[in-house]
Amino acid sequence: MLERMAARPVPWLLLLCAVNFMFMLGGNTLWDVDEANNAVCAHEMLAAGNWWVPVFNGGLRFDKPILLYWLMMPLFHVFGVHEWTARLPSAVAITALVMVVFYFGRRMADVRTGLIAALLLVSSLHMVVIARAATPDPLLILCVGFALVAFLCFYLEGLNNRRLLMAAYAALGFGVLAKGPVAILLPALVMLVFLLMMGQREHIGKFRPLTGLCVILLVALPWYITVGVLTDGVWLKGFLLHHNIDRFMEPLQGHHGFPGFYILAFLIGWFPWSGLLTATTIFGPWRMAALRKDPTRLFLLCWIGVFLVFFTLASTQLPNYTLPAFPAAALLMAFWAGKHEEKANAWFTWGAWLLSLIVTIAAGAALQKQWPGGWVYALFLTPLIIASGMSLRVKFTHALPLIVAGMTASVILLAAWVLPGFNHYKVTPAFAAAADRAGFNGESLATYHYFQPSLLYYHGGRLPMLTNMREVAAWLMRGKALVLPQKALRDFPSAILPYLIIHKRGFGMVAREWLLLVSLRPIKGLTWPRN
Repeated sequence: MLERMAARPVPWLLLLCAVNFMFMLGGNTLWDVDEANNAVCAHEMLAAGNWWVPVFNGGLRFDKPILLYWLMMPLFHVFGVHEWTARLPSAVAITALVMVVFYFGRRMADVRTGLIAALLLVSSLHMVVIARAATPDPLLILCVGFALVAFLCFYLEGLNNRRLLMAAYAALGFGVLAKGPVAILLPALVMLVFLLMMGQREHIGKFRPLTGLCVILLVALPWYITVGVLTDGVWLKGFLLHHNIDRFMEPLQGHHGFPGFYILAFLIGWFPWSGLLTATTIFGPWRMAALRKDPTRLFLLCWIGVFLVFFTLASTQLPNYTLPAFPAAALLMAFWAGKHEEKANAWFTWGAWLLSLIVTIAAGAALQKQWPGGWVYALFLTPLIIASGMSLRVKFTHALPLIVAGMTASVILLAAWVLPGFNHYKVTPAFAAAADRAGFNGESLATYHYFQPSLLYYHGGRLPMLTNMREVAAWLMRGKALVLPQKALRDFPSAILPYLIIHKRGFGMVAREWLLLVSLRPIKGLTWPRN
């Protein structure tokens, strides 16, 4: 089967990308907080005719640069503001990444190696998840992935392909537009560590770093200058200082980690291929003399190692931070598996079967604890369990496509059944719809001791966040509505409680508490008691 796919690899890979990354892309509502934050920002910018300054809920949005919004806004304009239009840039970016891995894998070795690397990538759990998320991470992964594998090819092919080198630097420029300076810093560290470990520091100049920096600045600097001028430097200060330096120095938004967090996250993210990744790491050469004779493996290890170590040192820790190292792992596994098929086959077949069983049981228990009856959704992995079980009896060339097919079937169930089923537990779309039915438009809804960006996305307009009872009283007395935790009713004067209309009550999956949509009965002469 693998040989048949190798005869026409591109159509097969595009088909898998279409299913794993795009099938029912808009079948579930947006997740808080990142997806809704990004979609709201692009929508507000489009509505205001603003193509330069990221904004959210009427104020500046400092979290991320412009590239994702530039891709979302035309889609919103042409096709409307939908979940699938918000997620499409991510799906296309990861599809492009799969093709980049295939192309360079073929270029560095052969079609079969490139195909194996691409198949591993297209069917890995974290790639499927991130391709279906309206976040800038896929754009960074594509830009950094292309640049680093292009640098590797430039090195292997004699350090003289100037066009390829400049394309790599241009990609990093777009990476800076996607997520900022990290798109320059980490690839530069990877290259530096690799050349030092090869004992070839004299080759640093052959990569033309000053020329490359000029190319990066040519791509990214015009927007950074523009947004700096338009905001009097406020956006640059908020993004560069708070969302880069502060994020490294201290955990933001409670995103802590623990020793070994990224190793564990990396292995889980590579499900169902975690066994193959483990074997590739354990059994491959580690002695420096052997690695210098195999610069491809050394480069890929440096790539993975730099990302894991750098973000382990950072205080804010999130699983997505190491995703730009996934292309390196895919190529590393493909190169090793191609040389050790029998051993690779044993590790990834048994690994996929055992892990799929473990994940199904663990996910079922977790879902049952969270939502009684929810355990049934864990059964979406049944096709993978069956396929990986069947793969135990066949050779590498049949086992690998079989597990890919099983994972793809599981993704279909995930997209068509599980994720839409979770919509029931996301209350903000229902609260937004209830507010609309009650006649509260985009200027007539606020929150108190609660905020989720998806409420703003599905309701539209602005969503003021009230902070005290004086603001709440003024808001409700003007005939407007409020979303608040049920326990916040303790802050209200007891004399007002009988006059509250509860339009909607629901349990917030993210907030983990009961929420209410309330307004005041329009009674003539009603006054708010003074404290």
